[in-house]
Amino acid sequence: MAATAQLALAFDSSPVLQPGVVPHLRDEISRVWGLPLGERVEITFRPDFSIPAIAGRLELRASPAGYPWDPHEPLALRVAGCDFTTRYIERWTLF
Repeated sequence: MAATAQLALAFDSSPVLQPGVVPHLRDEISRVWGLPLGERVEITFRPDFSIPAIAGRLELRASPAGYPWDPHEPLALRVAGCDFTTRYIERWTLF
């Protein structure tokens, strides 16, 4: 009998929050950094990033350290499995 492997792909099918990041906290972080966390976006990266652009749901990869938060500090993000920080974002648009 041959072994069969299955791979489940769910491209931006639902909002994903890291453990311990509750929606109201995500919304507050979104407001402080001015980013649409949990929304579908197209991100255009700065020229020094490895890819020019990506589209998908903007996810918070890790909660920012310390409080009060400093929006000038980089925020760890993810879109469609691509990890990056706010320092690499040139611009974003909702779709």
